[in-house]
Amino acid sequence: MNSFPISEQDKDEFLNYLDQNSILDKLTDVLIMLYSEPEPPIDPIEYVRGHIYVDNPDMEEIVELKTQIQNAAVDLAELRKTRDELRAQLQQYQHESQPEEYEDELAKGSDNGDYVDAIEN
Repeated sequence: MNSFPISEQDKDEFLNYLDQNSILDKLTDVLIMLYSEPEPPIDPIEYVRGHIYVDNPDMEEIVELKTQIQNAAVDLAELRKTRDELRAQLQQYQHESQPEEYEDELAKGSDNGDYVDAIEN
């Protein structure tokens, strides 16, 4: 699994680091909790991940931000739907108004002879 050899000194330093920061205690607690579950979870990695951050002070903010993101996604979908409806209406109105404008231009041009000049340019 390791791609390079690790010296005993490096292992000891790393274990001291884990111990000084209570990482080993927290991992041990979570693994004991996992072992004590009456029914093993379907995703043990997610179980460990979720229980490691139990005391995380940012967890409340993370949950709130996730909720805001979900609400923003719903709002965005509604706005896109509204945009698409408005574009369709605009195209419909433009399509309906084009023949009238064209007929008006033809009528104006034929009255004074400018119609022939407009076509040639």
